[in-house]
Amino acid sequence: MSELVVGTAGHIDHGKTALVTALTGVDGDRLDEERRRGMTIDLGFTPWTLPSGREVSVVDVPGHERFIRTMAVGARSTDLALLCVAADDGVMPQTEEHAAVLRILMVRRAVVAVTKVDLAPDRADLVGSRSLGLLRELGIPVQRWVGVSAVQGVGLTELAAAVDSELDEIEDPPDRGCPRLLVDRSFSRVGTGTVVTGVLDGGQLHQGDGVEVFPSGKRGRIQGLQRRGEPVTAAYPGGRLALALKGVSVQDVPRGSVIGLVGTPRPTSRLDCRLEIPRLGASGVRQAMTVEVLCGTATVQAQLWLAGEDRLLPGSSGYGQLQLNSPLWILPGDPFVLRAPRPAAVVGGGLVLDAHPAPHRRWWSSPLDSWAVRERALSAGLGRGPDQLAVLEAAAAPLGLPVGEAARRAGAMLSSARAAIEAALEEGALTRVGRRYLAPSAWDRLVRRTQAELTEHEQTHPLEPGLSRRHLLLRLGFDAGPDGDAVIQRLREEGELEASGPLVRRPGTDFGGHRSPAVERTVALLRQAGAKAPGALELRQAGLSKAVAGYLVRNGEAVQLGADVLISKSALQGLEVQLKELLADAPEGLTVAALRDHLHTTRRVLVPLLEGLERSRVTERVNELHRLRKEPAGSTPCA
Repeated sequence: MSELVVGTAGHIDHGKTALVTALTGVDGDRLDEERRRGMTIDLGFTPWTLPSGREVSVVDVPGHERFIRTMAVGARSTDLALLCVAADDGVMPQTEEHAAVLRILMVRRAVVAVTKVDLAPDRADLVGSRSLGLLRELGIPVQRWVGVSAVQGVGLTELAAAVDSELDEIEDPPDRGCPRLLVDRSFSRVGTGTVVTGVLDGGQLHQGDGVEVFPSGKRGRIQGLQRRGEPVTAAYPGGRLALALKGVSVQDVPRGSVIGLVGTPRPTSRLDCRLEIPRLGASGVRQAMTVEVLCGTATVQAQLWLAGEDRLLPGSSGYGQLQLNSPLWILPGDPFVLRAPRPAAVVGGGLVLDAHPAPHRRWWSSPLDSWAVRERALSAGLGRGPDQLAVLEAAAAPLGLPVGEAARRAGAMLSSARAAIEAALEEGALTRVGRRYLAPSAWDRLVRRTQAELTEHEQTHPLEPGLSRRHLLLRLGFDAGPDGDAVIQRLREEGELEASGPLVRRPGTDFGGHRSPAVERTVALLRQAGAKAPGALELRQAGLSKAVAGYLVRNGEAVQLGADVLISKSALQGLEVQLKELLADAPEGLTVAALRDHLHTTRRVLVPLLEGLERSRVTERVNELHRLRKEPAGSTPCA
């Protein structure tokens, strides 16, 4: 199902490529310049069948200091490292630097090959012991060294058996449900089109899948897959893979690109990280240092901000944030190498804890506890860390997250992330609101925020019947929709608010609003004015406002006849009754002036009243006269 990768490492001219050729029968130096110069410049990939029948890929990486970046690309995809150290030279500076890179990138196991034993057979034991000590000092699991000579064929069988034995201890790469092909080569082939190669990480790819290239954003389709030169219809995480792409040009997928399923790339320009500075081959890092970040097959520059430290010295570790000059598609749990651009040297590396963090401005009070929890989750075991991280992502989000978003942020498979989140829900570590899962403390904060918003609105707008649901949700950070409806529903169920139509209020309060002195003064003025209605100046002096007018109209105490005409509802009802009686006694109709005099009111009240009755088809106007509307012959009045 999966294929493991064995990667060489070691100083230039320590026989890495010759050893790979002797073991596999394939010359890894595929470039003319490599053959001419006698050194590996680019990555060479070779299939190797071990004595057990296990098939692996061998990545032969350059050893020259100038090509350390390429070496880091190869090491990123390595499951087992084959550290090559020449018997006649012994451990060299680049040997230590390569070993440091292996440690930083968390290569899981290693075997030491003491090469060129035919040139210095008496030094093999010393070089082998020192090489084992170097790796063990760096914390890389290693059990044995094997002396070999590619020229004489010495030790090749023993080395293959040692590699086979070590690979038995390595689990298959996990399927996180988020496939990423880390592109190291792209070219065009006649009859096929664009072909890319790289190591598949994190999930499965199938023939016919729609894919998206990061960072170019180009989209295409997989029209063919190959492993070890053989066509396949599906590929699983781990090992080398070649893809034939439709709809994507070679220029769209240079080395450093990442290919994933359509819609899955989520670029970031900040990374919260666990940092580690190896004891060997490093000089430490300092606050605000400019570094190169080598991750996957990509290299970008970044500025490093340490948390709680001014410097990290060799042999130390800590936390920090990387602010990237160019975005990366990277997931929590991904390892990376830090390299100083001038002078060029590996200075450290680390593990991504959060791929989409907020900027941390107060470096002496950064979220160290949260980072430590994330680090423990990611170390929960091969393939299980992302699931626990999905729980942390949901718990850390102020408004919680749906399962799918939590899984995407953590780089976890949806089904396993859902199971972990549901388990956390049963344990009380999370609570659920609609589709969202969030920390109980986050829900408590939302409840307190709701109480504060409703109280503030009631105090600042006492005459209004309530706060609109939409405004409350916006203030809480939710959009109107299913998530917002779920929040309102749970708040109602817990007795934190009452809802009426589009409005919400604190429990036990009146949706009619609260009377104020301005309301009482206006009501008294309306009663006193009766059918004539008070003037605009009088109303303003009484304290009338839109809020007061709205309150009185909603409560049925007043009617807004016009922009400046507010009248007592009881007075208006009395006018309407008297007006109908007058018109009933005068079938031919009456003028506005006659009605005004009989009703003891004013034109500013009477005219809008008559207009309203006409719209209601109670009265009609004939020239200058107003009369009760006559029903057509044969019609039956409505009951």
